Amino acid sequence: MTELPVAVNAIVIFYSRHGHTESLALAAGVGAIQARANVRLRKVFETADSPTIESEYIAPRQIDLEWADMLVLAVPSDAPDEMNRYLGSLKDLTGKIAAPFTSRSITRGEKDPALLALYAAAAGAGLMVVPAPAETGGDPIQAVRAHGRRVAEIAGALKPHLTASNSAAAPWPPPTHMVTTP
Repeated sequence: MTELPVAVNAIVIFYSRHGHTESLALAAGVGAIQARANVRLRKVFETADSPTIESEYIAPRQIDLEWADMLVLAVPSDAPDEMNRYLGSLKDLTGKIAAPFTSRSITRGEKDPALLALYAAAAGAGLMVVPAPAETGGDPIQAVRAHGRRVAEIAGALKPHLTASNSAAAPWPPPTHMVTTP
């Protein structure tokens, strides 16, 4: 287990109707915790009818996104619209890292259309996307745990550089020095 050189904050944002994607999202969160990241779990708002909407999770808030260095984004392959709509509503998340995956991409090790749409929505929100593993080795829980841990380690390695570049925002273009001759 690799300990992060700096504190990394990870938010696990998921959408799940029947619990399978929720289990995978929780496993990715455990992977981030194993890399010593601080983790918050959030569920994307339901667009289903009210009997389906019975969740014990808080929906993601703006303060969570400001706090987070990385976002784990998990959706079922047959219901990506809620997450894609959510990501489309966000302000610029430049400098944050995303670990998107779908239940099918993790279970079968394939790049399904829902995953490609999730990658595009995450990139559209300004996130740096770390692709989900292409091969799961048969155990999806282990695969997402390893994915969460790997992305937390990447976020820890990049955080000092991203923080420095954001705080030292120099004017662009850089000033030019004009030399005049008599």
